[in-house]
Amino acid sequence: MSGPRSVRRHRVLVALPLVAAGVAIVLTVSAAAGDRLSEDLWLGIGGMVAFTTVGAMIEDRRPGQVVGRICLTIGVLLIVSGILQLATVTLDSLPGRLPPLGAALAVVGSAIFGVVVLVSGPLLISRFPDGREPSRSAVLVDVLLALSAAIMLLGALRPGPLEYGWIEPVDNPLGVAGIPVLGADDVFAVAFFTYGLASILAFVGLIRRYIRGSSVVRAQIRWFGAAIGTSIALLVLMFLTTGNGALNDTVWRAWILSPLLAPLAIGVAIMRYRLYEIDRIVSRTISYGVISATLLVIYAGLILILQGPLGAITGGDTVAVAASTLVAAALFQPVRRRTQAAVDHRFNRARYDSERTLDALAARLRDEMDLPIVSSAVVDAVVQSVEPTAASLWLRLGRAR
Repeated sequence: MSGPRSVRRHRVLVALPLVAAGVAIVLTVSAAAGDRLSEDLWLGIGGMVAFTTVGAMIEDRRPGQVVGRICLTIGVLLIVSGILQLATVTLDSLPGRLPPLGAALAVVGSAIFGVVVLVSGPLLISRFPDGREPSRSAVLVDVLLALSAAIMLLGALRPGPLEYGWIEPVDNPLGVAGIPVLGADDVFAVAFFTYGLASILAFVGLIRRYIRGSSVVRAQIRWFGAAIGTSIALLVLMFLTTGNGALNDTVWRAWILSPLLAPLAIGVAIMRYRLYEIDRIVSRTISYGVISATLLVIYAGLILILQGPLGAITGGDTVAVAASTLVAAALFQPVRRRTQAAVDHRFNRARYDSERTLDALAARLRDEMDLPIVSSAVVDAVVQSVEPTAASLWLRLGRAR
């Protein structure tokens, strides 16, 4: 790529996140002034900033990377959707009814937003981290995503009133009578079915790439999987808290915004910044969760025992609480050490495997004096630990004595 063209390209990639931030600020101010702040709006605003920034960064430093270009495309489409929404709201604020142009802009912007939200997840999963794998299931994912997008676009052509909530109800100027379009409920049901099937197939492909991939690919997928797993965990928690209105609303808002974790994880994974720290994060999260649950059970069990069968001996609630607290505090370090060791052995494989490789190297070289064997052992240990593309050992020859 020529010098001036490369400079222009770099400037465009730097400018895009700034444009996204500017549109996000204007959208937020406009929505707050019109009392139109909602979870969907926050998702769109956060998505346009996060995906545009991550996509521009990857495209600038890793040109041609498929996932980076997908992220950048998602961010740009969300920017376009946000600009169309701003234009619609501006036209709607003028005296009189919303003109057909404003209603058309609302339909196009809403359709773009719906397609991006529906397609982006399975599309990224099927391409992460190195592009689409050559398999029939990957082709089927693309077909299902194309079908989902087509259904959403056909739904935008449905004649009748537009009820978006952020503009006054008006008739759809892009509605086409006589073509077989689905109703609103049918569009949602069919699109959700194709989205779910595409997501399942994309997940299967991601698991297959994880099993077959190198250590770097596996670390990249673990970062991406952590973001997806957080969203799934919030979805499950949302169903479990159905009876608690306040808690369910909080979990719902967190779940709506959880897709924003995906671009952050993609940025870390593709740029390989502190890539293997995901093992430490996962192991610490699991271990401290297990530790907390274990100590809580011990604490509650001791209180019940000291207040129940041994209540006459302990003499009251104060002694039972104090004794249970002291026992739980005394058990914290032993429980933490045993739990951390077990979790690290299973989840923090990078640390465990490195320690095992170093121990094996030390045992092998303890009584070895042959220089070629020592050199080969050191290089083998490095290759097993970090899997570089190439490895060699340089020895500085000293003066003979």
